[in-house]
Amino acid sequence: MATPERIVWAIGHLGIQPGDRLLEIGCGRGIAMAEIMPLLIGGHVTGLDRSGSAISSAEERNRPAISAGKAAFAQGALAEWNGSGRPFDKVFAINVNLFWLEAARELKLIRSLLAPEGRLYLFFEPPSAGQIPTIERAVEVRLKAAGYVLEKTLHGPDPQPPLLGMIAKPS
Repeated sequence: MATPERIVWAIGHLGIQPGDRLLEIGCGRGIAMAEIMPLLIGGHVTGLDRSGSAISSAEERNRPAISAGKAAFAQGALAEWNGSGRPFDKVFAINVNLFWLEAARELKLIRSLLAPEGRLYLFFEPPSAGQIPTIERAVEVRLKAAGYVLEKTLHGPDPQPPLLGMIAKPS
């Protein structure tokens, strides 16, 4: 099965360094994490998802990385997660609509999880390109209200699929 274009596109914009510590919010079945593993040498990725069945699939897909100490998974909601003890260089989410709906609590928590120079990467593939401006505005408002500075907004290649990426840092 081919990796969805939105995941390939998002990973390409993460600027992954070999020693990065990453947190994927809404990791699903671990597809993005499996793609990231070859890019990490001394780094680590933690995947968080609310779904127990998704976490089970992600663990199965990424079993060698877990055994090597390069990956870990946690089941639960971000707002209730207490982190992994060490700060993350990059926190990212792909198609997690929480960030354009209402995420004040979660954005506050992410601030506490980021390393001093850490960044938050949010990626979306809405059903239609016409939804991108609405999502972009909503996310920007929520980021600003939570004390983040939007560093960069990315738009996917035309014409399809419609992709949006936003990179922010705590102010």
